[in-house]
Amino acid sequence: MSLSLILTFVSTLAFAIQLLIFAYLYSSHRVRFFHYLLWAWGAYTLSKGLKLLDGVIGDVAVTWAADVATIAAVGLTLAAALAHRWDYRLGPRDVAAGFGLAILVAAAAAEGGLARVVGMALGGAQLAAGALFWPARSRVSWFRGERLLAGLLALWGVHRIAVQFVNVEPGTPGHLAVHATFVTLYFLSTFAVIIMVLERARSESERLHARLREAERLATAGELAAGMAHEIRNPLAAIVNATALLDDTTLTAEERAGTLAAVRTEARRLNRILSDFLKFTRPRRADVAPGDIRAVLEHVSGLIRDDRPRAARVDVKVAVDPALPRFAFDRDQLIQVVWNVALNGVEAMNGRGRLSFEAARRDGQVALAVTDTGHGIPAERRRQVFEPFYTGKPNGTGLGLTIAERIVAAHGGRIEIDSAPGRGTRVTMLFPLDGA
Repeated sequence: MSLSLILTFVSTLAFAIQLLIFAYLYSSHRVRFFHYLLWAWGAYTLSKGLKLLDGVIGDVAVTWAADVATIAAVGLTLAAALAHRWDYRLGPRDVAAGFGLAILVAAAAAEGGLARVVGMALGGAQLAAGALFWPARSRVSWFRGERLLAGLLALWGVHRIAVQFVNVEPGTPGHLAVHATFVTLYFLSTFAVIIMVLERARSESERLHARLREAERLATAGELAAGMAHEIRNPLAAIVNATALLDDTTLTAEERAGTLAAVRTEARRLNRILSDFLKFTRPRRADVAPGDIRAVLEHVSGLIRDDRPRAARVDVKVAVDPALPRFAFDRDQLIQVVWNVALNGVEAMNGRGRLSFEAARRDGQVALAVTDTGHGIPAERRRQVFEPFYTGKPNGTGLGLTIAERIVAAHGGRIEIDSAPGRGTRVTMLFPLDGA
């Protein structure tokens, strides 16, 4: 087997492998210009296969068919460039006309001695395709792949034109150089197309993720609006009913005072709902600095002990590991978190039981736990305790734990809840030790 035939066989095999790569990519990235390039690369592979067959049997018809495949490949590359630049679409008539033109051009090259003219025309077509693939000034997407493919197609076109003026015998070093240049340009063009497709897929993925985030944001806003409407409706209804009663001239002074007290209570509840909602929607940025967690726990435990109306019979314990190092946190925000969690525990115990604050090191993190001996949380409710406006308390806003989770997350931590009906609840907040 001659060296020229071996090179043709290797090229055919390589072209077929690249065609399979294109077909695999096209299964998930069905873009029109890529569809036409897939057909163009298929035509190039067919052309190489026919040239291999021609080298074996030496049939003129096979040579002519290989030329038709090459001309069709160049035409499909130009169609892909038009589709990429102007969304051009090949119709059945265009395909038929193009195939007929390829046959006529191949016949003219073979019978009319116009091979050089045809070769130069094909080179010009590839130069035009390269110019069309060059990114427009107003577009910046898929920039690297577009420029690379445009430049390679232009070089490929120049190569086609140049070889028309070089006469080399098969098997000579000059023939090997020409063939190696062609194969290199083909391989690099394949690489450029893959870059374009992957960059396009990444851009589409980013757009889809942006739309998904926007949809999630709108859905969250809708849920918050519905929750706010539900939470505000009850106190407003109570205020409206109370003010209607105040118009009754038969009310005694005691009844009027009770009605006004109800109005004030519901107004405070409205203010609390709105305050918590603003904290949720516009959380203050964490101003972290290294601090001693014991001071925070002692401060909150003191607040609980002093809250006689709600925690008169609550035994409060604080335990901090002496080896626990200082770490970075926002003191005011952490007090708010611990207070919210502790207050939930006090209310779960109905003001009677044991409330424990513990801080220790766990797996390279600070584990801050608040444990109560209350009625516990059923498993189906544990999944909902962090949802906005979800509450099991008659007068709760349902935002305390939601705000707490957001603050802990802003510190780079997370919250874990271990609870079961009848055995209390343990809320553990984990904070990183970085920055300590």
